[in-house]
Amino acid sequence: MTTIWGDAASAGCSYTVTNSWGSGFTAAIRVTNDSNATINGWQVNWTYSKNTVSNAWNARLSGNYAASNLGWNGNLRPGQSAEFGVQGVTNGGAVEVPQVTGTACGTETGASSSITSSKAASLANSSVASVANSVNIAGLATATTSYVSPWETIRAVNDNSNPANSNDKTAGAYGNWNNPNSIQWVQYDWPQNYNLTSTQIYWFDDNGGVLTPTRAYLEYWNGSAWVNAGNVPLAKNAFNTLALNNVVTNRVRVSMLNTQQSTGILEWRVSGIAAGAVVSSSKSSTALSSIPRSSLAASSIPKSSSSLARSSTPASSSSVRSSTPAMSSTSSSSSSSTLSVAQCSAYDWPKYEPDLNYDFRTDFGQVDTSKFKVYNGCPASTIAGVKTKGRFAFIWGKNRNPAITDADIDRVLTNLNEDADYIHNVMGWPVDKLQAEGYFSNIYLYGSGLCTDSAANTERGGWQSGINGYPMVLLSYYPVITPSERGGITHEFIHTIMATRGNKAAWFNEGGNTWLQMNLEASRTGNYGVGFLDATSFLAPHMPIENYSGWLQDGTFGGPNAEGVDRRVNGQQISTWREYLGGNQYNAAFPHFLGVHVSKGANAWIWAKGAHNHILRSLAGGVGEEQTQRMIMEFRARQAMVDFGPWSNAFKVPINNNWGRTINAERIDGGILQDPGAHRLTFYSATTQEGTTLIPSTTTLPGWSGANQIPLKVTGNKVRVNFQPIGQNMRVQLAYRAADGSAVYSKPVTSGEACLDLTKAPKNGVVVAVVSNVDHLYNGEETRTRKHDYRLQLLEAATGTAPLYDKHYQ
Repeated sequence: MTTIWGDAASAGCSYTVTNSWGSGFTAAIRVTNDSNATINGWQVNWTYSKNTVSNAWNARLSGNYAASNLGWNGNLRPGQSAEFGVQGVTNGGAVEVPQVTGTACGTETGASSSITSSKAASLANSSVASVANSVNIAGLATATTSYVSPWETIRAVNDNSNPANSNDKTAGAYGNWNNPNSIQWVQYDWPQNYNLTSTQIYWFDDNGGVLTPTRAYLEYWNGSAWVNAGNVPLAKNAFNTLALNNVVTNRVRVSMLNTQQSTGILEWRVSGIAAGAVVSSSKSSTALSSIPRSSLAASSIPKSSSSLARSSTPASSSSVRSSTPAMSSTSSSSSSSTLSVAQCSAYDWPKYEPDLNYDFRTDFGQVDTSKFKVYNGCPASTIAGVKTKGRFAFIWGKNRNPAITDADIDRVLTNLNEDADYIHNVMGWPVDKLQAEGYFSNIYLYGSGLCTDSAANTERGGWQSGINGYPMVLLSYYPVITPSERGGITHEFIHTIMATRGNKAAWFNEGGNTWLQMNLEASRTGNYGVGFLDATSFLAPHMPIENYSGWLQDGTFGGPNAEGVDRRVNGQQISTWREYLGGNQYNAAFPHFLGVHVSKGANAWIWAKGAHNHILRSLAGGVGEEQTQRMIMEFRARQAMVDFGPWSNAFKVPINNNWGRTINAERIDGGILQDPGAHRLTFYSATTQEGTTLIPSTTTLPGWSGANQIPLKVTGNKVRVNFQPIGQNMRVQLAYRAADGSAVYSKPVTSGEACLDLTKAPKNGVVVAVVSNVDHLYNGEETRTRKHDYRLQLLEAATGTAPLYDKHYQ
């Protein structure tokens, strides 16, 4: 990596060339308050002879050139610094190091000395950086952690702040509350090896739930294992220094524990120089800490850099742990913020091992319907008639609605047998409990005076129920006399099959059911069709996968078993769900994804082998946590492109029919309304932009396993973004629909830079950034109500966001 260093400023501003490549460069500009008073807002200026700026971050840029603070980095107490970065082109000249001026610099002329053109050109062609001695390289690292509290940020540890005391959260803090008496860790990963000489840690202590550790130690990675480098001192209100004896590594980790409370860090510095760097005697006090993480441009990394090889990542650190607070991990080493050239190539999703391709016929044989017997279930005195045919018995009481004819009953039985025979004999799904024990599957007539209910014979409805432990179907007169209700009747019968297989979450009892019914029709007729509710998870992707009743009126989400949905005040029901999205449990998008992109038998595996009520937890039991989290990210990325194999065009029908639709709170008669206001449906999340950083709307932040899609206008042949997760267990992936109609994806990353070569031209010049939470464990109210924040910085080729109501997936 070629890096050019400018001489240090003697006053409060410096300009550092952090990287250069042929026709381009990145630079960091630091503003330091050297006075005795607080600075409330700053602006600096500089000019070039030939160089121009194409991109900037962490500051507002104007003119040629002026930069001013953003809302969060304008107030600098004495000794504090703010830093922003720029990316530019040389326009045929040398990389320049201009003077930085402004009142915040201590003098109007600034104090940053320049490098002559000949010297800059010479340095630009050098293959190594020259530095005077060890400097803080924490700003070059990707920081990850075992767990960070949702209101704190891992980004605080290497922002080069200078805390006034251990409770100074002015620049943010890392904390892992509520994990008392547990070892938590923070890790730095660099894209190359460094020779480390010392580390300094400023502990976070709020005199409450987060305290200075009672034990802390540092480890470094030797290429195959973690090696203990010593204990870190535990002083409060000061940097704690641990000397390192020229440790050479690209990965360090600090582990910490307080026996009574949780722990945290305000700032963690690591001193060192690049392994193999030329040590110069010339002064260069512009520290490596001034290099923003985003300045490590993928295009500037030599292909021969072995330290970037994915094979160097230990398998043990590539997985993301449980999302329970004591075990969760916000990142993994496989997603370094610096990407090799190969990692910008289009990404092919690997296959899942094992593929969960289960066939019920392995364990369940066929049944002999000729030997079936009638299981009445109700007392004989209440039964007026029974008609049997094939696999089914239709049972009614003495108050049968006179509108029902014998021909109606015969039609219902004929249709059910046709569908059930195909489900069992062709698709290989097992029978329900009654058939498995040698009985006809029962259809009871609701409202006819049976022991199943006390309803009138004019009431409507139809559902799967149970009697004496046997699943059965309960139908009112209306679906019996209405031929178009065939699908609804079959739907309820499928429920009896699934009820026999075990207890699965309520949302999957519906979504998994509709998936099987759609596959029944597609297999039998070749017609791929989905329902109008199958667009809900596409048009509100911030909703969780395991979700009943969608995005609730209070801004939270229905849980896997409708948690949060049926709420009452003094016996009066609260109107909790929204129009259209309230039927989200009937959408079959995730089961279709499993059937197309995991294996044909993956849904059958869930019913036969899944050990848990919650589906994602069951999947983790089959393929492991890491692959389950990858599965969530793949699902969300493919949703962005409506990439569902033979089902893709079918999904586009309800998507297009509901695109841009305005929804409101759905009222319940006599219920208490919680009106959140109107919402217009689209794939895409609104953002605001500060400099080059996109800040997502808090209204539609992803829930657990939910996602945001941000459409980006792009130019050039490569797009790069810097992903900054604030919530835990986050991923980002770039995707676009190419002009030739194909879907193109980048490699997903957990933090730092994501990039994608635009080898194929993006249709309409748009690439979508898909940001997903990949939590796979549901742990009650905390999970159901939590939102996951992040920031997305535009680095290369992305010029801003594209319209939210254009259909960038097609």
